[in-house]
Amino acid sequence: MTGRYASLFKLWAPAILWAAVISGLSSMPGRDIPQIDIPHIDKLVHFAEFLILGFLTLRAVKSPGSNISLAKAVILSIIIISLYAALDEWHQHFIPGRTTDIVDFIMDITGAIAGMMLHP
Repeated sequence: MTGRYASLFKLWAPAILWAAVISGLSSMPGRDIPQIDIPHIDKLVHFAEFLILGFLTLRAVKSPGSNISLAKAVILSIIIISLYAALDEWHQHFIPGRTTDIVDFIMDITGAIAGMMLHP
């Protein structure tokens, strides 16, 4: 792997791996998800998962030395994550015991934006 590709891999690998973790969790049938008796805990989980993804995605898009402005990097990151979150919610429609939920999607995006706000 040449220097340029190695740098891209180092930047994008954490975000891609974390997205794979989210996909793995989203693929769990509803009966396999531990039941925690806290109202709306699933919304907090969505927020937290995507908070991490938002941070990692913006870190990759707005890498040191890139000439993209922070505003454009944030917009691009939101677009990437919104598409991923929509696909993730759609995917859950096909998993037994899981549903597609617009509030989950909103929590995904909200968490992602919060994660981007942690970017230095």
